[in-house]
Amino acid sequence: MTAQAVVFTPDARQSQEDFREVLECLARPGRLGRVGESPFPLTGARHAYALLRALADQEVSISIDGAEESVARFASLGTGSRLVESEVADYVLFLTDPGDQLAHLCRGELEVPEFGATAVVLVESLASGDRYVVSGPGVPGAREFRMSGISPATLVARDAACAFYPLGIDIVFVDPGGRMVGLPRTTVIERQAD
Repeated sequence: MTAQAVVFTPDARQSQEDFREVLECLARPGRLGRVGESPFPLTGARHAYALLRALADQEVSISIDGAEESVARFASLGTGSRLVESEVADYVLFLTDPGDQLAHLCRGELEVPEFGATAVVLVESLASGDRYVVSGPGVPGAREFRMSGISPATLVARDAACAFYPLGIDIVFVDPGGRMVGLPRTTVIERQAD
């Protein structure tokens, strides 16, 4: 019997670290995490793409919203995932504020609620901006974070998409600096006045 060596490239190792980090962020909503950087045609979205690359593979479908077709094809080749319309995608990368589009993502079905989509949303900043408070499973009491670049319509659409638990969508907000915050379907989020 021969032993087989497993070699991890730096990209594969980074994707593993990003995957573990996003799981932590989704398990602890509102917690500020970090994601690495991957080559991507849109410089400001390199961290968001790195997260998509950590999540997606050849067994799932993706959609890229807010980019030209060539950028979407780049993401498809980089993840090995097939490109589909956002309404049926397993993972959707929003390069601009999604607004009411979140309400149209796949929410899963009662027999398979885990088939609800995960949205990776590029925001302006997770270091400044409006103050948000989250509560629910995984949050001891409440947790705060700041975010800019999201419209009120986005959060209304997110609430509509998650109104009939266990159906719903999960969201990970990522900024150009690599900060990320997870928002699973069970989390309540409220914008707070300063």
